[in-house]
Amino acid sequence: MIVKPQGLVTHVRTQPAAAGWTWLREALALYWRQPFAFTALVILYTMALMLLSNVPVVGLPMAAVLVPFGTVGLTLAGMIAEKGAMPLPALLLDGFRAGPQRAPLLRLGFLHAAMVLVLVLVASLFAMDELRNWKVADGQLDPTSVSQNIPWDALTVSVLLYTPVLMLTWFAPQLVAWHRQPVAKALFFSFFACWRNKWPFLVLGLILMALSLGVGYLTTELLRAFGLSPQVTSMLFAPVAMIMTSISYATQYPIYRAIIEPQAEAPPPPEPQPPAA
Repeated sequence: MIVKPQGLVTHVRTQPAAAGWTWLREALALYWRQPFAFTALVILYTMALMLLSNVPVVGLPMAAVLVPFGTVGLTLAGMIAEKGAMPLPALLLDGFRAGPQRAPLLRLGFLHAAMVLVLVLVASLFAMDELRNWKVADGQLDPTSVSQNIPWDALTVSVLLYTPVLMLTWFAPQLVAWHRQPVAKALFFSFFACWRNKWPFLVLGLILMALSLGVGYLTTELLRAFGLSPQVTSMLFAPVAMIMTSISYATQYPIYRAIIEPQAEAPPPPEPQPPAA
């Protein structure tokens, strides 16, 4: 399913901070319409990125190239779920189908990969001293050495650098694929839209973080109350974590719908009527 052109985007809406709550409620409503299909879609997407990222040397750039295509597919999944249909895994391939959206999405993907590689390189320089102190025992990292040498500087730099990258690429895939914007213009509009709506994004981020931590803590404590081992607890907690991840991805479409306002196409002029006899 290739979405038809949605019209030119000449400006974006600015939402109040309370819109963060609204986006989450709408995402929950979309998710519960098709919970199994949406979770399966997110599992497939995240597993594909993880498997690619583990490929030596080229894995991380390849995964970063695919992110814009995944963004289009997940946003489209919310659009389809709103209409009552089932979002199928094939939606993740929608951007790859033959059409005018494929080439600019690839350019956007390569640009995203370049930004991610620069971020990783800079973060690695900050983490170098701590990583040297990590020890390997029996082919596995020693948890004690890792906990004593957490690269906080690198983590802080990563967050600071990835925030503008995220703002540049949040709406850019939809703007490129559905509104036929050039890549540079789509990046500008995306950054501008995120900046104008920074407060609802902040509210949504804080709510999702608090919700994830709260659900994670309650689930872990409940499983431990049954006397389960840490290994079994971690295994049973995985589905809960995936549901929370799916709900987070389900916010893509409500956010896009609330902020991006395409210009309505003018109706065609009426055909001239022949003069009355």
